[in-house]
Amino acid sequence: MTTYLIIGANTLGQSVAQRLAAQTTDPIRLLHAPNEKVAAELTERVTDQVGDLTKEATYQAALQDQPVIFSALQGVDVDLAFEALFDAQYHQQLMLTRFVMLSTAGVDHEVNGELTYPDITNVKEYLNQQRYAAKLVDESEFPYTILRPVTLTADAETEPQIIPEGATVPAGYVSRETVAAVATQILLNGEHDYQSLAIC
Repeated sequence: MTTYLIIGANTLGQSVAQRLAAQTTDPIRLLHAPNEKVAAELTERVTDQVGDLTKEATYQAALQDQPVIFSALQGVDVDLAFEALFDAQYHQQLMLTRFVMLSTAGVDHEVNGELTYPDITNVKEYLNQQRYAAKLVDESEFPYTILRPVTLTADAETEPQIIPEGATVPAGYVSRETVAAVATQILLNGEHDYQSLAIC
């Protein structure tokens, strides 16, 4: 039996949780900040956990049973959340099975063209935070995959274009549902270990 932990109950995080619930009977936890509301139909299938994601104590129960983790966290302060998460993992000497991180295109200076970052006022600081969060994931020494989508939209799911690290990424848009589909397959099948992938 595998335990799945989704961190962040934004649209993308809930989509991944719903997709997992449709494809496995294994336990699914959804850990999120108090200001995020989980769809009623999803609470019937997942264990809903709420807390301050920048506090180590928030992760103590969520990290039990060696979960496969998907971080759907977006925006600023992802690095603070990851510091708290990995502090909890380290202090409890917990093993993690797999870590899939939602990041963004642009962290590797790989984008060709102008990429937009909605709701981000200080792009330089935001990208620095994303880089530091990715560094924490890399140093955790557990199997991981970092997903770097271009600007997210609410469009319908399409066939993803996946670009490996080091290659140029064209600026543009990709739907959250497309990214959710990619993330779900990695969580279930364990593909792309120790890789950072752009999604267009």
